[in-house]
Amino acid sequence: MTVLGLLERVIVPAMVIFLLLGSSASVLLGLALVFRTEKALAFTRYMNRWVSTRRVLRQAELPRGVSGTPSRKSRLLLALFLLFGGLLALYILVLRVEIPRAALVLGVNLRRWFIIGVALQTMKWFLVAGCVLAIAVAVLILFFPARLAAFEARMNKWYSTRHILPPTGESMRFPLDMIVEASPRAAGAIIAAASLVVAAAMAILLAARVAG
Repeated sequence: MTVLGLLERVIVPAMVIFLLLGSSASVLLGLALVFRTEKALAFTRYMNRWVSTRRVLRQAELPRGVSGTPSRKSRLLLALFLLFGGLLALYILVLRVEIPRAALVLGVNLRRWFIIGVALQTMKWFLVAGCVLAIAVAVLILFFPARLAAFEARMNKWYSTRHILPPTGESMRFPLDMIVEASPRAAGAIIAAASLVVAAAMAILLAARVAG
């Protein structure tokens, strides 16, 4: 299935159905605000319950470290494994693995071009970069342990979103809800009318697609 076929057969019908269901629900909400104002306002207050991510994600924000220092023998074995493993994988990826190049031209299969020309090539060079990094870390372990320790300390620096994001981001605001509560029947009529137009348009598009 081509990209245009995916858009026409899957994405566009799904969006039409989603908009039809959403606008229909908005019509019901608008009518409820007009004819059952108190119950509709109670429902909106219940649905607007605030959940603070700072409380929920508190445990994930606590810094954790790994205690203990590996022995010299363990570091040497790790360095040799990274060095020879990285060299072997680099040799195989660069010299032994050949991925045919596929250019995006008229008449070429788009899925084949994406898998061969983009995905596999990207994966190959991503693995090559990983091999180079493994070899570099092995060299640092063997010959430059002080620089490796400084590099590890820099990379292991803890950044908490609580310090980056301002606490005001957790404040709850209801500007639209306040307007609706000030004039619920007028707001309900506007919501119902606008949503009815969208629902009718989506229903016409869906009916025309089914009939065609």
